[in-house]
Amino acid sequence: MKKAILVLAMTVALTGCLEKDVTHTLYIETDESVTWEVLERNVYSSANSPEDREREERDYFERAMAGRPEVLDALAEIGGRDLQAQVLRDRRPYGVRATAHFKDFGAALGGLFEAAAMEAKLTYQRDGDRRVLTIVPLDEDAEPEPGQQDTDSLALLVSDPMRFVLAAGKFVEAEGFSIEGGDRVAVWSSESEDEPERFRLVWTVPAFGD
Repeated sequence: MKKAILVLAMTVALTGCLEKDVTHTLYIETDESVTWEVLERNVYSSANSPEDREREERDYFERAMAGRPEVLDALAEIGGRDLQAQVLRDRRPYGVRATAHFKDFGAALGGLFEAAAMEAKLTYQRDGDRRVLTIVPLDEDAEPEPGQQDTDSLALLVSDPMRFVLAAGKFVEAEGFSIEGGDRVAVWSSESEDEPERFRLVWTVPAFGD
């Protein structure tokens, strides 16, 4: 089974002519909730005409200044709450930070897969001080349901790689991810040559942090 099957949920073709460097980081907090942070940096339009470039960049900046960049709508669409946005750079190339909160790791990714009609079995288990996230792609030929995988906002949730960061504890096992940062960072990237049948992360949760 190809790793690209699962990454489908995060590789919807982008529309428009805005170029940007995008970083997605999912912070697993000490209470097991998840803060999903999106950084959009070096944002500029590559449209052909100066008028189109100015219009695209103006629209992007005005939405960001109003506290509602498009990426925030994308996070809301997959179930994010406590939405916040911050303009990091107010001139070309622009920069924006957006965050949303989810009740746990499973809810964050589950909302993404559901919105993108991604056929996968996702389980999130608690066993003592161990937490286990398992994702198994089910059907690479599945067709999206009507109305799904047909939204520009989902296209904004594109990242390769995605980083998962523990506020406390450490990752102890990984399949389809690479563990970095002193065992506190797991990176999910479609650039890997490995094509596992499942994706699995196991981490420990200390009673009072560490």
